[in-house]
Amino acid sequence: MAETTEEHIFANALNQSLQIDAVALKKFKEQFGSFKKAWHSSLSALKTAADKRILEEFRPNINPEKEFEKLEKQKIKVLLKNELPLLLREIDTPPEILYVKGTLPLENKNYLAVVGPRRFSSYGKEVCERIVGGLKEHNFAIISGLASGIDSIAHETALKNNIPTLAVLGNGLDENVLFPPRNIKLYKEIIENNGAVISEYHFSMKAALYTFPQRNRIVAGLCQGTLVVEAPERSGSLITAFLSLDYNRDVFAVPGSVFSANSKGVNLLLKMGAIPVTETNDILRAFGIEQTKTETTQNLSAEEEKIIFLLREPMERDEIIRKTKLPPYEINPLLIKMEIKGIIKEIDGKICRTCA
Repeated sequence: MAETTEEHIFANALNQSLQIDAVALKKFKEQFGSFKKAWHSSLSALKTAADKRILEEFRPNINPEKEFEKLEKQKIKVLLKNELPLLLREIDTPPEILYVKGTLPLENKNYLAVVGPRRFSSYGKEVCERIVGGLKEHNFAIISGLASGIDSIAHETALKNNIPTLAVLGNGLDENVLFPPRNIKLYKEIIENNGAVISEYHFSMKAALYTFPQRNRIVAGLCQGTLVVEAPERSGSLITAFLSLDYNRDVFAVPGSVFSANSKGVNLLLKMGAIPVTETNDILRAFGIEQTKTETTQNLSAEEEKIIFLLREPMERDEIIRKTKLPPYEINPLLIKMEIKGIIKEIDGKICRTCA
């Protein structure tokens, strides 16, 4: 990162004053040519009454240098737009300023966003852990939003497998404003394990309804692809997926039961052309990485292959028996054998494929 300049200092001061979004910061810089000039501008030079009111109210109470010193004491780095990761610079409205605590993964990593609902199923948890864990040896970095649910599971699985992970927050980087507060331990673990937490919001800004949709564009913009594990019909995960499509990035979706509310969003994405993912190799293939096969999946019997083909979505044991037309005294030992091999698993009374 470039050394701190006056532009970094005054960009932070303006960001603290405006408390709006990247569009407002961009407008000020374009009008005056620099953040420093914008900060020192006369009220008469401002174009709108709203701009005048904002600076008139906040500017007298902010010392730009001292505010920046607070960030330095917290070991928070400040990036301006020209210092952002290249992929993020390509989106329609990149952040004008980005705060980073920890270590950004190298840009030569394969960046994958993993998103899903706060209220997840055991199926969604299992799938997330299997797919993310399977990326361990393939130079990936996992990006998510540090929300409860699938976001947290993605970060935790990445940490468990020594995969760099990056959390994009909908609030400032002050631990006292973290949302949800219970994720403070995970927040610290990410930083301590060569990952990073980032935000475009000033240090002490609290989360609001509008900050999360804004945050999602950064999640999508940082990555070559976004994996949606589960998603209701209306969810922030779909916002991230649609943004990924807008940015010409890959969108991956885990198929789910047509009877599950948590699968309505992902099944919609599949209808729209998202890449279906039932195993890690589906991700690797899309990233142009040589696929791997475990010994167990290379040596399936004809009956096992038939069952694996059926399990494109979780299925009850009786349904498997009906569709394979094999008697129960053959199916039950076969399913036990396949579970021991690690290629299937029973969750909530349904049999599903694991993701190698």
